[in-house]
Amino acid sequence: MKFSANDLFRERASAYYAELRKYSRYMFNDHLAFVLVFALGALLYYYSGWIRTIDETFPAPLIMSLVLGAILAWSPVYTYIRQPDTVYLLPLESELNTYFQKAVWTSFAAQSYVLVALLAFAMPMYAKVEGAGYGSFFAFLGAILAAKLWNLFCRLRSLNVPAGDVRIADIAIRFLLNIAFLFAVFSNEYLWAGAAALFGLLWLFYMSRLGNRPLKWELLAELEEKRMAAFYRLANMFTDVPHLRGSAKRRAWLDGLLPGPEKGTYTYLLFRTFVRMNEYIGLFVRLTVIAAFIISLSGLLPVQCIAALLFLYLTGFQLLPIATRHSYLIWPKLYPEGEDGKQKALQLLLMRILLIQSFVFGVCALSGGWIEAAIVLSASITFTLFFVWVYAPARLKRMLHI
Repeated sequence: MKFSANDLFRERASAYYAELRKYSRYMFNDHLAFVLVFALGALLYYYSGWIRTIDETFPAPLIMSLVLGAILAWSPVYTYIRQPDTVYLLPLESELNTYFQKAVWTSFAAQSYVLVALLAFAMPMYAKVEGAGYGSFFAFLGAILAAKLWNLFCRLRSLNVPAGDVRIADIAIRFLLNIAFLFAVFSNEYLWAGAAALFGLLWLFYMSRLGNRPLKWELLAELEEKRMAAFYRLANMFTDVPHLRGSAKRRAWLDGLLPGPEKGTYTYLLFRTFVRMNEYIGLFVRLTVIAAFIISLSGLLPVQCIAALLFLYLTGFQLLPIATRHSYLIWPKLYPEGEDGKQKALQLLLMRILLIQSFVFGVCALSGGWIEAAIVLSASITFTLFFVWVYAPARLKRMLHI
């Protein structure tokens, strides 16, 4: 039977999107959808009010260029390469040009909606600063999509380069070229936009010559594994993902802050799981830093309260699956605590984590004044108590089937 790159890509893409649909049914059929809609509505409301406060001195084109330039430089290529391919597809490498071209176009179609949404979000700000209407939206969109396609082809070429520093340099150079090109487009400096595009074509030519070598199969498979692992971690917030794998780190310096085995089997296990698993403690740190940044910069009490409560909910909700992390281990079941002991241990863990966040948010709210800080802290603690003692038990009963 003759090998067909088109059939292979169609099979891989179909399997990938079937996996996405399988877990998306759980991800977008829960309370999080309501929270996200509420958060989006609040964001748009305050965004429209903020737009009325800016004038023509505000650097809207520069900000748009920086944000969109970073998104364009990111541009991963969905190759759907798996670990066994490093052996079985190696003899067929010369016949896979069509496969990788389709990978670029599929990635372009899957990622373009983010650019459309960001440009639509930024256009009111741009129109207010430049005193223009929305007629240039489609011209801007065409330039951004062309830059997106260029970034994807450059990214694909860079994956053939053995040296990691060249791939880092590729991202940095594309980021700078994206900023220069988009700033020229948003500033109506089409001559400079053409010059940036010319440099971009020269860089693409350079990367094509540099990348004209055997494929880095191990790198392609590793990148796909990381991308799917990120999706599975997201899906694991809503349903059990049996084949999810995480990375752990000892972090012995935190042992003194954790309860000992005398506090209970599940308390000992879950606290150390949170501290040592990168996906859990990393989630906590990221959400705390983002929320603290928003609360510190905002002087509006409603925004501070909404941000504090939203990020408390996101943290608690995304940590609930830690209760099922060790469901496939038999050893904890040998101890006479049962599922009730697991629920109490998780509630204790959530209480401590969310209270730490609450105090951090209260301190950050001092940027608005003592009264604002007290209100944010009180609202955060009240929400924490409700989440841990009312919401979490009902949710855990469905997750643990108790």
